[in-house]
Formats: sequence, C-alpha cells, structure tokens
Amino acid sequence: MKELVVMVPSDDGKEIHPGHPGDSSTFYIYLLKEDKTFESIKIIKNEAEDMEEEGEHGSKAKMKKVLKLLGKVDVILSRRNSPNMINIAKNTEIQPIVVRNVRTIEEGLKKLLERFDEVYKRVEKRRQGERFDVMLM
Repeated sequence: MKELVVMVPSDDGKEIHPGHPGDSSTFYIYLLKEDKTFESIKIIKNEAEDMEEEGEHGSKAKMKKVLKLLGKVDVILSRRNSPNMINIAKNTEIQPIVVRNVRTIEEGLKKLLERFDEVYKRVEKRRQGERFDVMLM
C-alpha cells in the first residue's frame, strides 16, 4: 500500500499554524494511505520555534534544525509559504504543499487525500532527484 508521511505545523493540534511552519509550537506527523485514510503517528515539540533568525525569515540554520527534528517526512503541509519552504522544495526530497482556504488539520489532510496519487508521484520523482516548486492547493 502506498503511504505518505506528512508534517503539519500546529499550536493546538486542531488548526494548521497560520504563519510560517517553523514558527509553530508543535509538528504533528500523520500517515496518509492510498485507501484515503490517515492516522496520527507522532507529535514533535518544535525546539527551533524561538530560534533567533539573522535579519528576515528564512534562516538556513533554523531550517536545518527543523528538518533534523522531523526526521523522515515526505510532505510538509502548511497554510503559508515561506523562504524555507522554497528552499526545501529546491534542495530536499520533501514536497512542501500550501493549502489555501483551509484552517483545520483534518480539512488539510482531506484535501491532500483528494490528490493523493498526484502527490505520491511527485514524492517518488523527488526521491529520484527531480525537484518541483512548492505545490499550491
């Protein structure tokens, strides 16, 4: 069965963090399956949340710390794009996705499940070295 590991930034476990993903207090990790189901598998405290950034948003040091905290994920699901989402899209196997007009984690995951096959194909291509921009939904 095809599966995707998805990180969703949230401060309360219900709504997707409205700001940059790295500024949320917690990362919720979900397993999405091709049978259109999902389950929570892990909750990670964001130890990089209050990390000082040099100048403007987009610190590479903060991005590296967040990626290390996350471990193996296929997708970052966010309500907002950021400089580091663009960097992740250009330089890693992780597919960043920005969902518009969505507030809750459940809504965001359901929207992702609607396009599961498309996202899964992108992730597979990313594992083989292809890179795509941040995906907008």
